[in-house]
This record gives sequence, structure tokens and C-alpha cells, in this order.
Amino acid sequence: MKRNFLILLILWSFTLSTRAQILKDEWIICNKDGCKILDPYFSDGVTMKWEGNCENGKANGFGKLTKFKDGEYESTYEGEFKNGIREGKGKFSHVSGTVLECPFKDGQAIGIGSYDLTDGNSYQGEIVNYRQHGKGIQNFANGAKFEGFFVSDKMYTGKYTNYDGKITYIQKYYPVEKINEKPRNYKPEMGVRLTEYFDENWNRCNQKNASYYRLVTYESENKPKGIVKDFYINGALQSEFTAVYLDYDDEGKNFHEGEANWYFKNGKIEQKRFYYNNKINGKKTFYYDNGQIAQEANYKLGLLDGIYQQWYKTGKTKLIASYENGLLEENKYIEYDENGLAALVYQENFRSNQEHWEVQTESNQSEVKQDGTLALYLKNDKITSRYNYVTLDQNSDYSIECIIQKKSGKGSEGYGMIFGFKDWSNYFQFLISEYGSYIILGQFEGVNIKLCEWTKSNAIYTGNKRNLLKVMKFGEEFIFSINGEVVERPKSKDLRGNNIGITAGGKGEYALENIIVKEFMTAKELENKEPKREDPNSSGDWKGNGSGFFINEKGYMATNYHVVKDATAIQVEYFQKGIKNIYPAKVIVTDKQNDLAIIQISDPAFKTLPTIPYVFNYSIKDVGTDVFALGYPMADVMGDEIKFTDGKISAKTGIEGDIRVYQISVPIQHGNSGGPLFDSKGNLVGITSSMLNKEMFNSENVNYAIKSSYLKNLIDVMPENITLPNHLDIYNKPLTEKIKLLSDFIPIIRVK
Repeated sequence: MKRNFLILLILWSFTLSTRAQILKDEWIICNKDGCKILDPYFSDGVTMKWEGNCENGKANGFGKLTKFKDGEYESTYEGEFKNGIREGKGKFSHVSGTVLECPFKDGQAIGIGSYDLTDGNSYQGEIVNYRQHGKGIQNFANGAKFEGFFVSDKMYTGKYTNYDGKITYIQKYYPVEKINEKPRNYKPEMGVRLTEYFDENWNRCNQKNASYYRLVTYESENKPKGIVKDFYINGALQSEFTAVYLDYDDEGKNFHEGEANWYFKNGKIEQKRFYYNNKINGKKTFYYDNGQIAQEANYKLGLLDGIYQQWYKTGKTKLIASYENGLLEENKYIEYDENGLAALVYQENFRSNQEHWEVQTESNQSEVKQDGTLALYLKNDKITSRYNYVTLDQNSDYSIECIIQKKSGKGSEGYGMIFGFKDWSNYFQFLISEYGSYIILGQFEGVNIKLCEWTKSNAIYTGNKRNLLKVMKFGEEFIFSINGEVVERPKSKDLRGNNIGITAGGKGEYALENIIVKEFMTAKELENKEPKREDPNSSGDWKGNGSGFFINEKGYMATNYHVVKDATAIQVEYFQKGIKNIYPAKVIVTDKQNDLAIIQISDPAFKTLPTIPYVFNYSIKDVGTDVFALGYPMADVMGDEIKFTDGKISAKTGIEGDIRVYQISVPIQHGNSGGPLFDSKGNLVGITSSMLNKEMFNSENVNYAIKSSYLKNLIDVMPENITLPNHLDIYNKPLTEKIKLLSDFIPIIRVK
């Protein structure tokens, strides 16, 4: 039995890898003088060229910014910058031909603007984070037009006028005869904490009729400040999220950004997801109310990309699939029942196989509709079929099912499923009629076979209704069912081919909604094919590492923001008295501007640390002060033993006089990021963060550390007040002893 796809899918399910390109905020040096700009859509391989003024190390004023990806031109921005961030009017031109003119604020395109799109379409209206979001008009190249509300570039509610003048109304993505929206003219007060009430369908209402309420502060129209929190009417937290745009009347118009969590009434997490530019990006997870994970999927900018899994409430696996750019790979996935019976499932995608399914002749025509179904139009009573090849091991038990509907017309030839088709001398048909009868027939090497004659059945939904047809083969028996009711159980026959599809006779329109083929096997069969599972704690499963240091015995650590940003999982490793400890961790607070983050061990098994043996020192150190760093540079090459390097403070400021950092002569490498910088007494004085690009600037050993006072500012805004270490025990110990004592409190931080 062929199991290539199965083996590969199981392997992926254990590694849980994803191919999504990580997009993130990143400060980029964009000229030879070290001038920086903030790119809100940075990815690996991006470089920038700035032609304009630079003040305090940041692009400032009007200029031209050219973006390259892996050395190839990608886009140009002509407009205003303020402190390295897009601010004011600007024009953004992409290599694809797309041109956007719009106001920019805090680096993002937001406000009334215009798009010239590559396909000849154009848009004028509201823009949010480079997306067509809000009220606007889109003119299509063929003369059609949509006027209304857009959500992330998609037509949401409004009037669509076709090129021929035909008008279609759309409400919440679907065609309607008339738009029924009643704006409530809600005008919230700006800058104050508000309580808003909603009914069970999330329509705004008064407190008496509310099922939920929301706590929110608007800093400007439709712009919430900070985290938005929703509650069940009994006061239990229902959700918490951040949004760039919050609609007053329709929750479907909201524009999400960042992490969003939902909760059950019992306080347990219900679902967790991450938004990037109002698209789900990264991991999306659902849970049962007992805390058991129910579903986990990986997304790349709104499209499924990577492993998708489901579990039963007992924790047993329910389904495993793999997607790439929104498409189910090979149209197959694995599903299990709770008793361990497994099935390799093929699910036909008419859209991806559109060229195969769409055929036009003088007497018939087929097309894949927008909803993904196949439509078959017959102009006469001649029997016509459409089918596709599906790999199926007929030595296995299997099932074939599809939903078929006769939508219009009259005819007596029947319509239904064709399966086992090799050619017109070898096939089977399972047909029904609109009058409530079925027949099973076919040919084997040109010889007619009838498994049954036309037979009346109450299981058939008559007229133009949808019917589910299913054939199962178990051992030596076929089982035919209609809408879940068994109608025939003949002895099974060999299938000469693996083509499956729709067949129909009689003028009219027919619809094939799906084809699902399942090949059944036991869990034991799967186990025999499974590769050895990888150790989830092995370093090979992690995509990068940095350094950190504990700031409190409760498992709080400091590191650089760029070490943990966009991480879908974090793991920390450290030694205590020679014993290696490995724990998961979560992000608590971040400071993007100063490249700082505080994370905490999130494993309930973790207790507390011994006394942390160093002191935070916030005073500015003089040039020439002896300092040393501890960390894990290039751990994938140099190993995970902690490394010591030393040097001096070379300057009290960084590039362009940046007062947040020291310039240090301490050698550091990738992986040192986020590690501690100590003075000779063992006081914490900084956080190692970056090194000057020696190729670009023809320099050697010019590195930077963020001053400890900036870390203290971040600690002060943590949700929990913590006591910082303040112990002088190591002051008079020799350097070698200091290093031994300090090393137990400096973890390696792995991310993926």
C-alpha cells in the first residue's frame, strides 16, 4: 500500500514545522552613515537605501526609500519620515505595479487614500495598515464597480454594479436582495474608559438586554487604546485583543493586530490566535473547556500553511493535515475515530483542479462555481460524466461519498455518482432520480452489470433537493447508502479504475458539491509506518537562540526584544548545581523601541530559583570601565556551554550619539543578544544587544549594550511588582568564581 504521503504527514505532525515567512518590525540601517528606518514588514533578506536627511541616527523629513529583497528591487516609498518612522503624506510603489498614495501615521498607511492595482483595478477610500478597509469605491478594469465597505481588501457590504449595468447588493460578503443595516449613530466619548453592552449576537444594546460587555478607551474615532477586554455579563473575562480599527456597529468590520485570546465562562482559555495586518498569522489554537487542546493550525497571512491538527476531548488525535498557501497538500489528510480506526482521506478540490473539471461541448458544459462546487449543464438527454483520478488501494476497506443535486430541468435517465471508472467498458454508477428511485449498474470488460434495478426509496430527498450518496467496501461486501440510510449490501466487486465523479442524463443543471474518499486502516498499521519521533527538546527543532538572565526568583528573565519577537514557542535552558533545567516560557512585556523584553517560565512544575547573586547598577559607567559578558554565541556551531568575553566601555553613547547604549569592546556574536553585561565587581550594568556591521563600515569589534536603566523602566510597567536582586556576596570573589556563580542564572533562550 502506498504510504508516502502518510509517512511524511506523520513526520510533519511531530515536528510541527511551518514554512511561513516571518514578517516583523525591524530597525534597518539604510545608508553608509548608519541612519536607521523602521520597516513594519521586514523579512529575512531585506535591505534598504535612504536618500534624504538623517537626524539623531534616524531618517527625518522628505526623502526616497528603496527596498530590496535578496538584492532584487521590491518597492519605493517617497514621502515623509519622522524619527525613522513614516509620518505624513507618502507614495508607495511596488515592483508588481501597485501604487498607493495615502497619509502615513506611526509607520502605517492609514486614512483616505488611493490604490492603482496591477490588474487595472483602482480604489479610492479608507486605508488601514495598507489594506482597503472602510468606506470606498473600487473600479474594475472591465467597467464594473463596487461602492461600500471593504474589510481587508474584500468587498464586505455595499452595491456591486456589473459592467453590463446589473446591480447586486452584498451584505457581510454574501449577495442579498436588499441591504438591511441600521446604523445606531453611536458616538463614544474619546479618551475615557467606557463600558459598552452587547446582546448574544454581539449587537450593541442596553445593559438590561446584554449578554456581554466591553471595557474600551478610544484615543480617536474607531481607534481603541491598548487592550480591548470583553466580559460575560456575569463579569468573567470573555476575550482580550488589540485592534487598529473598532467598528461601532459591526464586529465583522474590526481590524485586528497582535495577539487575541478568548475564554470560557469557567476562566479557561477557549482560543488563541495572532493577527498580522488583520490576517491570522502564525499559530491558531482552540481548546475544550477542560483545558485539553482541541485544534491547532498554522497560518501565513490568513492562509493555512503548515500542520493542522484536531484532538478529541480525551486527548486522542482526531485529524492531521498539512496545508501550503491555503491548499490541502495532495488533497489528503488523516482522520481517526476514538477507537483507533484511521482513514487516509482524499477530498477533491474542484477549484485547484479547475482546468480538469471544466469542459465545454456543443451538448454540455461544466464549470467550477465561486463557492467551490462543480456545476454541470446538459442541453439534451444524453448521459454525460465528469470525473477525476483518485489514488485508492483497493486492497483496503474504503468509502466514497459525494453530495449531488439536480437544480433544474426534467429527465428520467437519473443522476449520481460514477466510480471505479477506467473506460466506458469498465465502471460503476450509483444513480438516483428526482422521483425517489435509485439504481446501481455498470460494466466489466464491456459486460453489463446490474447490482439492482430501479428501486423506490424513502431515503431519497425528491425534487431539487441535495442528496448524500455513499458506497463503502468492507471485506467482501459493498454497502450503498443514501442520506445515511443503507439501501443495498451486495457482494463487493473489483474496480478496474480509480476515476470518480458525477454522471447525469436529462436536460438541466446538476451540482456536485464534493468528493470524499477514505481508505481505512488500523492505528497499528500507522504505527508500523511511523518514523521515530524526534525529541521535542532537541536543539535541531528550534530556529534560533539568544541569551538572557534572571531578574527575579519567580522565573522572570530579561532579554532583547528581537530575540523573542514573533516567536510561536520559547524554551529556556540553564544549569543549577550542574543539573540542566529545560522549561517553556512566555513573553510578559516588551519594549520594541529599546529592544528589550521580559519573559517568564510558564511551566507549573517550576518552583523558584535560589538567591540571584548580583546587583542592578543604574549609574552611568565611565569610558574605560572593565566589563564582561556571559552568553551563548552561535550555539548551533559553538555548542550550548556558556561563553565568557571581556573588554571595556569604549563610549557612553552609540551610533549618532544614541544615549540608550554603551559602545563596548567586548567581543559578541549572534546568540549573545539579550545576555548580561557585568562590571568587574559583578554588578549588572547593561544588556548586550548588537554589533556594528564590519563589512559595511570596515570596522572591527564595535559592539553595543543597552544601559540597565532602560531595563528598569520596563520592569516598572510589568503586571506584577517584583523584587530585583540586590546581593553583594560576589563582590570580593575572584573572577573565575564570579563566573561560576553567575552562570547558573544565565539561560540560553531558544525560539521557533
